[in-house]
Amino acid sequence: MSLFAQKDHSEHDAGEGRLAKLEMAFRLVTRRVAHTAVSSPIPRLRDELGRDFPRSASNTRLFCSAKDRYPAFRVDVTELFSRWLVAAGYRIDWLMVRGGAGPSDIVIASPRERTFVLGTESLRARLAGLRLIGIAAVAILRGKYDIVQARDRSLSSVLFLVLAKLAGRPFVYWMSFPMLEGTLERARDPREAIPAWRRLAMRAYVTVGRFVLYRIVLQAADHVFAQSARMKTALIQRGVAAERITPVPMAVSCDRFNPVTIAPTDDRRLDGRHVLLYMGMTVPGRRIDVIVRALGALVQKGHDAVLVLLGETRPTDRGTLLDIAREEAVADRLIFTGHLPLAQALGYVRRADICLSPCPPSPLLAVGTPTKLVEYLAMGRPVVANDHPDQREVLEASGAGLITDLSSEGFTDAIATLLSDRGAAEAMAMRGPPWIAAHRSYAKLAEEVSSVYSELVQVVR
Repeated sequence: MSLFAQKDHSEHDAGEGRLAKLEMAFRLVTRRVAHTAVSSPIPRLRDELGRDFPRSASNTRLFCSAKDRYPAFRVDVTELFSRWLVAAGYRIDWLMVRGGAGPSDIVIASPRERTFVLGTESLRARLAGLRLIGIAAVAILRGKYDIVQARDRSLSSVLFLVLAKLAGRPFVYWMSFPMLEGTLERARDPREAIPAWRRLAMRAYVTVGRFVLYRIVLQAADHVFAQSARMKTALIQRGVAAERITPVPMAVSCDRFNPVTIAPTDDRRLDGRHVLLYMGMTVPGRRIDVIVRALGALVQKGHDAVLVLLGETRPTDRGTLLDIAREEAVADRLIFTGHLPLAQALGYVRRADICLSPCPPSPLLAVGTPTKLVEYLAMGRPVVANDHPDQREVLEASGAGLITDLSSEGFTDAIATLLSDRGAAEAMAMRGPPWIAAHRSYAKLAEEVSSVYSELVQVVR
């Protein structure tokens, strides 16, 4: 069966001849590209591409153009979509740019999910990628998808908005982060090693992108998913109707983040010491210097503590943090794990006495929902976090940690409070998993997202 084969929805019968001509013209234009790109797997996968997803009354077919690079790693993609929504019966096609070198390709993850991967390493890969975009565009026009979605895209989201409207399908925008504002912040930051011409290009992109996204795309979208309630408020202030916005915060899959099934690490460097742990990025903007200096103050107060920095650390960031640790005379108490498989990484979280979540409440990060915080709580560990909208909301609601200001003194005092009363700290820790299961599990959020999708599809039908 061809991907362009006639669908059995009678409302799409009209115009079938025009679309068939469009398909034929597109194939003629791209035939030479396909013939030239002999090393590309696209011609070899023509049969795979032509296989339409199985149809049933319960299947909702979603097309999503995402800014995430392939292979995706963000948990709101890999867990919420690729795991929970696929398990619920959704059939998902992704469009992503390849994160590294490689050709344009169609990657079949399962009978329910595949990715149109756009290569950028050569002209041949780019031309083959354009062919994939064209094939996806015609499929949208023919009504092959029930929902068309753009994730964190700005300028290119217009294409998929127009295609969805022409096909009579709902268009959804998913905003996981204020990407345009992030680009502008980088363009203005003198610490970024960016040439002057590129800074100007970034500013121009943001100027055009803001108009396109906020004045056109979000106003015309049938629904918008936002990262948080605070982001929803910001979008309402830009004129997006409140009833068309649903916050979907970062969450966890409770079966993966389960303290019952994860054994504490047996790393001997932690034996006999209080274990403080930070999991995540260590770039300067995350203010890891605050917790390194807090470690120094705690040791001076007589606490035999170490600080585990869990995750990948760039050499320059590692050097900077070690310099700070030497100033505080705790360089030998700083433990860098590097990237670890999830189960191994969670073994360190399970072993930690206190988990730390510094998160600067900048305009960009203030609309976010820090993932590490809910991961700590799911693993049943007490937390010290600075005052940030989502962190305050989560810890006040769950009672699983302490809030302080973003200073080494503030973190020192809060950590010392928990270390001095281990019973109270463990009582806090026990409150985390049930609260996460009730409010921040991807299984639960998948039901909420699916409910919105179902309403959109029912309105169209």
